Amino acid sequence: MSYLIYCIFRGPLPPALEMPDGVGGHRVFSSNYNGLGAALSELPEPDPVDTPNRLAYERVVESFYRHVTVVPLRYGCQVECPYDAVVLLREHEDAYRALLRELDGFAEVGIQVLLGGPAAESETPRRRILPDWLALPSRLSANRGRRTRHPDDDSADLAAMAQDAWVEDLCELLHGSFVRHKVDLPSSRKSCLLSLHFLVPRDSVETFRSAARRLPTHPSFQLQLSGPWPPYNFVDALQP
Repeated sequence: MSYLIYCIFRGPLPPALEMPDGVGGHRVFSSNYNGLGAALSELPEPDPVDTPNRLAYERVVESFYRHVTVVPLRYGCQVECPYDAVVLLREHEDAYRALLRELDGFAEVGIQVLLGGPAAESETPRRRILPDWLALPSRLSANRGRRTRHPDDDSADLAAMAQDAWVEDLCELLHGSFVRHKVDLPSSRKSCLLSLHFLVPRDSVETFRSAARRLPTHPSFQLQLSGPWPPYNFVDALQP
């Protein structure tokens, strides 16, 4: 039998925390070491990676996150027995404590750049950017100059430089409303150009969302906001 790990937290847990059922309806409990805890439940056999299981997993993480600072783990992180979770906490105690301090008081907010037309009517109207939708930064002009000087560079290189410049300028427009960000490129361009993840103070999430709704857009794509979430995308180095 294996046990699924949902998150690492710093105890004790508050009485107000309502523990939902875990994946497969299994009871969620914690293994603890020196003031740190790991939320666990038995792993169903077999363990289908389907939407209901993922939603159950996320509900558990979010139930902890509403009350304590957590290091949220990716679905599928597991140990062979509850004592292995204690070993995990002991061996990585300093790293987990440092990460919990770093994440204390923060949430994750996402922005996806999606293909497929203008933003939904419910969103605040956004001003359009320049006709060439990646031509926000002056750096792009410099990139074009380099393209002229180096004709062997292919269009993919130019697109990558333009995308990097556009992301940098987007972050500059949101400067002051987040402390860290991360960019993920999609495996397919059919539905999404890229995803951006921002670490935002919990008490400033609405300020960030308001600023994001005023970001430039273009008829061929839209910016879609998500969150706030537990900061899944800022703990990858410590996934067991």
